[in-house]
Amino acid sequence: MTPPAARPPLQKASDAEVHPTAPAADEVRFGRRGLSTADSVGSPDKDKLVDFAVRIPKSLRKAVRAEAERRGRSVDEVVADALRDRTIH
Repeated sequence: MTPPAARPPLQKASDAEVHPTAPAADEVRFGRRGLSTADSVGSPDKDKLVDFAVRIPKSLRKAVRAEAERRGRSVDEVVADALRDRTIH
C-alpha cells in the first residue's frame, strides 16, 4: 500500500477576522453553548438537565418556593432563570 499524497498545509481564511473560529477571551461567558463537544452535538433548542445540590439558608429556600408558586413554575425553573441572568461578562 502506498502512502497518501501530501496535502497542502492549512491556511487562514481571508475573512478570518470577520468569522473567527473561537470566541475571544473576553467574550467567553458562563453557561455559553458550544464550549464542549457534548453541547454542540446535542439539540440546540434544549439544555441537558443535571443535578445541582447546594446548601442555602431556610429563609432563602422559602422565598424561592414562594416565587415559584407566584410564577406558576417549578423551583428548578426559578433557580435556573436566576442563574442564567447572572452570566459572567
